[in-house]
Amino acid sequence: GHYDHYRDNMFLATIDEREFGLKPMNCPGHCLLYAHEAHSYRELPLRIADFGRLHRYERSGVTQGLTRVRTFAQDDAHIFCRPEQIEAEITSLFELVGRTYAIFGFTEPHVYFSTRPEKSVGSDEVWQKAEAALDRILKAQGADYTVNPGDGAFYGPKIDFTVKDAIGREWQLATIQLDFNLPERFELEFIGPDNAAERPVMIHRAVMGSIERFMGVLIEHFKGAFPLWLAPEQVRLLPIADRHVAYCQTVARDLSASGLRVSVDARPEKTGYKIREAQLQKVPYMLVVGDREQEAGSVSLRTRTGGDKGIMALETFKLLALERAGARALDLD
Repeated sequence: GHYDHYRDNMFLATIDEREFGLKPMNCPGHCLLYAHEAHSYRELPLRIADFGRLHRYERSGVTQGLTRVRTFAQDDAHIFCRPEQIEAEITSLFELVGRTYAIFGFTEPHVYFSTRPEKSVGSDEVWQKAEAALDRILKAQGADYTVNPGDGAFYGPKIDFTVKDAIGREWQLATIQLDFNLPERFELEFIGPDNAAERPVMIHRAVMGSIERFMGVLIEHFKGAFPLWLAPEQVRLLPIADRHVAYCQTVARDLSASGLRVSVDARPEKTGYKIREAQLQKVPYMLVVGDREQEAGSVSLRTRTGGDKGIMALETFKLLALERAGARALDLD
């Protein structure tokens, strides 16, 4: 069913009278992996994860920055399970999404329940069964969700999680899709407790969605001011004069050896100018070094929000920075 639905959005080529295409999704490949060998009910749930690169021919008017691209990596996974395992698996996925989003400060994702689209595969009975299962799980979770009629995948209903960026735009990231149809079309089976062949249920899931879109939304969410643990440059040393550069370079090596990402701004510019520039570039921590700091083996700490934390011992700052980074804290203090 994927070829019929995705053909117009694929990169295709004909070679020696055979048609080839760049992979636009992982679902069929994971079905083939499952079907490659026999399975017992004792093996289920069987989870297959894939971060492989996918390609989709998005029209030029649709592509947008990192949020809509033609080639992307997706934190994709498919879970093959027994019908009685559906609720436990999806409940676990809800918890995974919640834990992951809390790390990045997405504390209130909105949940959408998308039902059967106009173009779909499978019988009415199968769709009703799948939609009823997801509706039951959402209510058991106590989720505040919105029904999105007709926006499900062509093979099954889905639960989507959206977050808002810094200016209030909503982006869909995580998805959980319940699929009774592809196991039927690929004739997937497992041997049940009574030694009879049974059909598994397939759960499609992505937590971040495409990594490219997640990064784009994350940049917008933090307005470029990443928390310490995510910042590309975590600490910038600002020597007041040339005679302080050597000490700054020694401090930088020490901090780098402890795992922090550090630079030294040794340009012959005024200190105020260098501080302002570091703030505009959203560097979390600035360490100003003059004669007092050099003689005492200390640093003068400033944060990108303009806060002057005063002079502190180098070891004290190092412990502070490592604690904030290790805890994946969203603030700097």
